[in-house]
Amino acid sequence: MSWFIKSPFGRDEDPLHHMVKLLSDEAIKDGVPLTERDREILARENSRLEPMPEVLRQRAKDLISRIFEAEPFDEFERDPKCFSCSLQWAGDGRYPNIVALAEEVACDIARPSAPLHGRKLAKDNLQLVGCGLMVVLLMFAIVAVAGLLFGWK
Repeated sequence: MSWFIKSPFGRDEDPLHHMVKLLSDEAIKDGVPLTERDREILARENSRLEPMPEVLRQRAKDLISRIFEAEPFDEFERDPKCFSCSLQWAGDGRYPNIVALAEEVACDIARPSAPLHGRKLAKDNLQLVGCGLMVVLLMFAIVAVAGLLFGWK
């Protein structure tokens, strides 16, 4: 098995522009297409000096989350040039706005639930301590049985 993955994009294809096109297609399906300026902003490198307009940012995040939900979860059923697969290749060498937004959305989707509080936290901690004590007692029992069987002193 090769550790290197070959890019599905040819020399004349840019994965970044492919991602922007897929996002633009989703915006057209949504009924409000992206303007040329919006596409330029999404393809531009992420910078704190020139932040993306918040309206475009939120709209793009909503579109990206819809794209992620529509794509099949199984990697063998996915198109090698789908949005999530293109993300791997579009971020090579630089960090465009669309890649940053896609990573934010992916992290939001994968983020675990809120931390425990109050009674649930106390119950979880007591279970953890109880399991630890059970492991220690089990280790003592194993050593005692082994000592009896083999005559250790």
